[in-house]
Amino acid sequence: MFRRIALAALLIAWSGAAAARHGTGTLDPSRATPGIRIALVALAPVAPANTARYRLRAEGVPRGVGFGIWVKNFATSDFKEVIPGFKADEDGALALVDASGKRRLEEVVLEPGPYVKGAAWTVALASDDHKLSAFARVIPYPIGAKDRACAVHLELASTHGDRFITTGTGFIPGEIVAMELRYSGRVTTKKQRVAGDGSLAADLLSLGAANPDPVARLAVRGATCEPVVEYEWGEAALKRR
Repeated sequence: MFRRIALAALLIAWSGAAAARHGTGTLDPSRATPGIRIALVALAPVAPANTARYRLRAEGVPRGVGFGIWVKNFATSDFKEVIPGFKADEDGALALVDASGKRRLEEVVLEPGPYVKGAAWTVALASDDHKLSAFARVIPYPIGAKDRACAVHLELASTHGDRFITTGTGFIPGEIVAMELRYSGRVTTKKQRVAGDGSLAADLLSLGAANPDPVARLAVRGATCEPVVEYEWGEAALKRR
């Protein structure tokens, strides 16, 4: 079934506060430091597994403060530090100096490793005392489909593999689209009005009890397009790629 939920509630549900502690602070995406911004920039995947890779860019980081890179994987509550020891250099850019020499932040390559398809991966840049922090969030291996200008995306929102967040872009503003979900011999339909920017509001897609058939199908039919997503759910959705 489908259920509309507010974006704020979504953020609490599947990317809420982390419990990792270092010094006197707690890493919490809802308490990011104003003025400090980071972004994960996707690099070309590595064959043959098409491994996702990213570089981290940062702005607004003060001098004289030590920083580390922390990550939080899907289905874990804690951030874990993966690379400590960054400080702003003479040019104001974050850099790491170790036995291998000096590396600037944008030269460091981050990889989530084998990961669940459709699941979010969160990266934090935090000061050593955790009083300063910034966060970036990506889905390394997306679930989605596109038809003409329209696109539909699903994000895994359950450790049981039975709930997904649906979003869409590229539809005609103000039109009403028909959404059809098929799984386990069931068919569920609903309609949704497209926002003024052509997007579909985030919805919670819940598939209920487990079933031997691990494949579900979501079709979103607009006036000029119909993207169709086929995806695995249940235990099959939790396999790492």
